[in-house]
Amino acid sequence: MISKRTKKISIFIGGLVLAVAAFTVYQIRQGNPFDTGAPLLASAAVDGKIQLVDDGFDIDDLPKGWVHRTFFNVTPTDYKLVDVDDRRAMHCSTDNSGSILGRDVDIKLSDFSQLKWQWKIEKALNSELDEDSKDGDDHPARFFVMFKSADGSRKVAEIIWSNQKYQAGDYKIINGFHHLVANGLDENVGVWHEQSVDLEALYKRIGGVGGDPSLGLLGFFCDSDNTGGSTSAYFSDVRLEAKIQNN
Repeated sequence: MISKRTKKISIFIGGLVLAVAAFTVYQIRQGNPFDTGAPLLASAAVDGKIQLVDDGFDIDDLPKGWVHRTFFNVTPTDYKLVDVDDRRAMHCSTDNSGSILGRDVDIKLSDFSQLKWQWKIEKALNSELDEDSKDGDDHPARFFVMFKSADGSRKVAEIIWSNQKYQAGDYKIINGFHHLVANGLDENVGVWHEQSVDLEALYKRIGGVGGDPSLGLLGFFCDSDNTGGSTSAYFSDVRLEAKIQNN
């Protein structure tokens, strides 16, 4: 004979399974959350540069083409446009939190393949967890990028500030997911760094195939929800430029 306690447990588990299934269906129906119908295009270029953020940016009233992607049961990162060190910058601060502030993009890598920016880490992540592990996979500053091939297939990667052991140019790979290290380590905290990444080379490095790929998403991604820590970082003058052709 089944006890009342067993029945209650069965009902609870059944309800939980239904809730998870409903949430999964909801996510599938939502599709790509960054597909806004208003992507950043190559026609936005001024003097050969495409700026990601302009002075009119407002996190509380996002311009068309922007999405603040939050995660279930995770406090969002605090993003805001500020004036610091005589420059306009995107400030991201975390406290056991994480989210992606992303821009829908549709730009051919053959036209604009160079991602350039400056950043400064004001407060690095202080954690004993190995950044090579899933539990330690938090970073005070990173970009989330998504590429699209001509046939519609997609590849994603991150460009990160390393916490503990990686040098610029290294790759951190967790379960096949590539993180390109642009900078990092405590000795580089507290000062501005000028950075540049060849997105076309990154696309090929992560296994992208097919001709004429495009950048489909460029997002700020600062998080500390796995480690429970807190961080503070700034991004400035984030832009796309064409690759200089060598004759």
